Amino acid sequence: MSRRLLFRLLVALSLVWATWAGWSFASGATPVTVSVVDDVGAPVAGAELWHGDTLVGTTSDTGEATIDWTGGARALAVTAPGYPMLQIAVLGQPEDSMEAVLRPQLLRGRIVDPDGRAVEGAYVTSSAGTSVTNLNGQFTLRKAEPGPVQVWRPAWEGAVFEWDGSPGEEAVAIAPETMKAVHINGDAAEERWSEFVALAQTTELNSLMLDLKDETGAVLYDTSVALAQQIGAVDPKYDLQQVVIDAERAGIYLIGRIVSFQDPIAAIRVPDLAVWDSVAGAAYSYNGQYFLDPTDPMAQAYALDLAVEACAAGVHEIQFDYVRFPDNRRDGAVFDGGVSEDVRIATIRDFLATAVAELHPLGCAVAADIFGFITKAVDDGGIGQQWEEVTSVIDVASPMLYPSHYASGWYGFQNPVDYPAALVGYALDDGLGRLARQIVVRPWLQDFGYDAGQVRAQIEEANSRGLGWMLWNAQSNVTVDALLLEE
Repeated sequence: MSRRLLFRLLVALSLVWATWAGWSFASGATPVTVSVVDDVGAPVAGAELWHGDTLVGTTSDTGEATIDWTGGARALAVTAPGYPMLQIAVLGQPEDSMEAVLRPQLLRGRIVDPDGRAVEGAYVTSSAGTSVTNLNGQFTLRKAEPGPVQVWRPAWEGAVFEWDGSPGEEAVAIAPETMKAVHINGDAAEERWSEFVALAQTTELNSLMLDLKDETGAVLYDTSVALAQQIGAVDPKYDLQQVVIDAERAGIYLIGRIVSFQDPIAAIRVPDLAVWDSVAGAAYSYNGQYFLDPTDPMAQAYALDLAVEACAAGVHEIQFDYVRFPDNRRDGAVFDGGVSEDVRIATIRDFLATAVAELHPLGCAVAADIFGFITKAVDDGGIGQQWEEVTSVIDVASPMLYPSHYASGWYGFQNPVDYPAALVGYALDDGLGRLARQIVVRPWLQDFGYDAGQVRAQIEEANSRGLGWMLWNAQSNVTVDALLLEE
């Protein structure tokens, strides 16, 4: 073979390889840097540059790719996941750089309840990430791709829809979960847990509310939270992991109750966390109750650490009880952050907002037990629980509507305890009428001092308003005859 023929063969093979590799070589080719950015100027990594059917470059993390430009008119296509294809027609030789701006594909929509009211705080998740609905229930997902989209909100039923990539707005309805529960204290969980599981399987109950930390300050499972261990607050009554497993197997929604700031163990053993009595020179107490200072960051962290632990273990909802300032305070009570009304309201609201920020990523709903009269009171009742402020951040509000706790004259009743159904109805209507956003209202109902008919009458008031409910009995002695059997 002659040298001339061998040279021609090598050139031909080189051109074939260059075409296969996606590059175009020609005499006088000029390197051109293409910068691909989105509509806000952020670099788009992994964008592909195409000339016809040939891939000529892929952008780096900086959104740049260098290609060889052969001169003359040329069409360039730019593609990237979550962006419509961009076609660029270049009529002449570009400078040594050029920019391509991709506008992301947007999935827009609105989440509403079954009555068409906006649902704020719902999470909308697709392969592009997660968006949270605003006060009007609206959401926007940038760089969305066609496919399944999940809608969820703690304490609400979820939904999944298929998006085909069309530009119109999606409208999706979700409904709050209607949970019906009874209270289970530590001793009851230790001795009768299986009975409560069976009760939830044979009656209308679909949820159980379990004490995690109670009014005595005791943590009722084997916690790893350091402060609880250091102060000797751990008094295991049950295996939390086994409780979670049992609830999952039985299809039971599990609520964990944490008594937040009423805590005699921590207050006495760590006085720096407690409300201080400047007169007695000791941790403040009133009627046998000791309170941690709600304005103290460490006192807040104690409750939050327990909540995160329980949520990570598989509890579905964390219910903060005694999430308030002590009532009937004497003048000697001292709080680190003050005790004005503005401070009280902001402290309780912000604590619960922090709980939402920490527990939502773990999939838990955040609930708060609220004094019953707060559904009607325009102020915070002196304890920091102002209805509009508290319900602006939590997922579930549980007013404690115990007729025996209402003084004479409430709702026109000389003896409110004699009118359990009517009082519950009036209090619920007050609270529901003042909600600034769609949240779950699940009241505590009185299951002590009443017969089955009176307990049932309260339940029917909640049912008639489409609400769930919880029965409170401190000893966990449930009036089973007040419950309907599972059909």
